Amino acid sequence: MATIRAVSFDVGWTLAYPEASMWEIFGELCTQAGVPTAPESCEQLVRALWSAGAEQAEQRFHAGASYPDSDAEFFTTFGQMGQLIFAQMGVPDADEGLIQRFLVRFWNADNWTVFPEVIEVLAALRARGLRVGVLSNAPSNLPSFLERLGLTPHLDFTVVSALEGVKKPDRRIFEVALMRAGVAPEETLHVGDMYLEDIVGGRAAGMNTLLMERGQRALFPNHRESQGRDLAASALASDLRQVLNWLD
Repeated sequence: MATIRAVSFDVGWTLAYPEASMWEIFGELCTQAGVPTAPESCEQLVRALWSAGAEQAEQRFHAGASYPDSDAEFFTTFGQMGQLIFAQMGVPDADEGLIQRFLVRFWNADNWTVFPEVIEVLAALRARGLRVGVLSNAPSNLPSFLERLGLTPHLDFTVVSALEGVKKPDRRIFEVALMRAGVAPEETLHVGDMYLEDIVGGRAAGMNTLLMERGQRALFPNHRESQGRDLAASALASDLRQVLNWLD
């Protein structure tokens, strides 16, 4: 294996997590609308649909699908998710206002917290002479989030899907990250929490990859992203300090 010269990280559920999860917020909104709903019910509903389409999604990727992105695209995804949850839970007269209430609460820098070991690990990587950056599917205000979270001073490059007009797993966004880091694909480790977007996409771009599983602070806290995947234990991590172990 080539010497690793750069590490790119996803942000959500890899470097930082929402204090109030999307499932908690959706559950609260359903309950406030008169339909008592547990966060786990919202998670289970979306995860079941996600899992059912996973194989086809991977096939589309390998068949050459492209993945455009923008702020509108990002927020539409959450809007569709909310409409699905509200409809399935039987929320009467769910409208755009409920989706906006979700977005204001969820995608708010004050709702996001950096995992405890992150700053220490980013500093350790840069102390080793590695280029460190963010490669994330996110809206155009992510840079202000990174500033608010105190991450910006520890990064050498930032790649945000809505700003680039393309999102993971599209090869083109990985190539942007490689260009900004100034390294070859085989000299790069990409770390993220989604199998298709981060692992399949990263590998297809020629990068080394590590799947982050944060347990109860994962996107799907009751479902392991690696389940049913053919991934070695060395390709999984639950703490960013394991990136240092992987490099060693």
